[in-house]
Amino acid sequence: MTDVDPEYVSAIAAHLDDQNETSLSHAYELGRSGLARGMGILDMFELYQAIHAELVLTESRDDQPRLAAAVGDFFRELLSPYEMSFRGYRDANDELRRMNADLQAAYAELKAKQLQLIQAAKMASLGELVAGIAHEINNPLAFVTSHLETANVSLGKVEAELGAEVPATAQASLERARHRIRQSAIGAERMRDLVLKLRTFSRLDEGERKEVSISECVASVLTILEHRFRDRVEVQVHAGEPDVIECFPSLLNQALMNLIANAIDAIADRGIIEVTWGRGDDAYVIVVSDTGHGIPEELRQRVLEPFFTTKPVGHGTGLGLSITYSIVQRHGGTLELSPREGGGTVATIRLPDPTTRSAQPGKG
Repeated sequence: MTDVDPEYVSAIAAHLDDQNETSLSHAYELGRSGLARGMGILDMFELYQAIHAELVLTESRDDQPRLAAAVGDFFRELLSPYEMSFRGYRDANDELRRMNADLQAAYAELKAKQLQLIQAAKMASLGELVAGIAHEINNPLAFVTSHLETANVSLGKVEAELGAEVPATAQASLERARHRIRQSAIGAERMRDLVLKLRTFSRLDEGERKEVSISECVASVLTILEHRFRDRVEVQVHAGEPDVIECFPSLLNQALMNLIANAIDAIADRGIIEVTWGRGDDAYVIVVSDTGHGIPEELRQRVLEPFFTTKPVGHGTGLGLSITYSIVQRHGGTLELSPREGGGTVATIRLPDPTTRSAQPGKG
């Protein structure tokens, strides 16, 4: 026992004689003192082995169980400060883990908000660009349309002045000119329609709720995305009532664009996309369904998380559906993804019923 502190030996020996609360309290104080001096659990274990060998195993076999129990009680009190210290460490460690998890969640949310702001800025820039292009196209288009009408009227006057004595070759030239003018007028009308759809898409009033036509929103989005699905994907549009609802037009355009773009990406070759809207049982419903590869059930909720994507690296940021979900929430609605019968995905936006909203106090 030359390696054992005599204070511990005497304290344990006294406990073996008395086995009362005083000796146990002394054991607790010795534990606190040992902990303060830097004695570790291994030190205490070696102390226990030494004490057991010195004070228990040297006694008769009949007394050993009683003495071993008494030594066990002493060391239980001796180690109580260590247990309390470990519990404090554990609680502190748990709190540290919780704070770290909160910090990681806050960082992820901050990063998502930052990228959403970047995405919103891109959409705003795109809207400004589209609005500028539409304006630049509209001026010469009005000039062309006006002069096509003038040319058509002038041809009529020429034909009237020539009367019935117009040579066959001249008559053929006149008909060919009229045909060209008609074809040009059709092309100009298509361009005018395109300009109107571009103007619809380029709304920048994100902070203001306005009444908007869903059919116009869908048409403008399809115009922007047409180059991605032309000649391979059939888009079927099913309009319901009411067509005009109150919303944030630019944000709703962005949400529709994200859903339709995802539907296009989900179709590898040929397929069908259906866009349906109108009043449901208790909500205004906008549905985008596709015949693409679908979303696995175990990933259906995760795809709404920021940065989560099922697309190959370099083909998606993982923000499209997350931003759409945020936009729908801002409108007080819900976004649900479900499997389409026969394969594919159905994305369902449910917005508060516009008739219920209009019936609220202060609403006309």
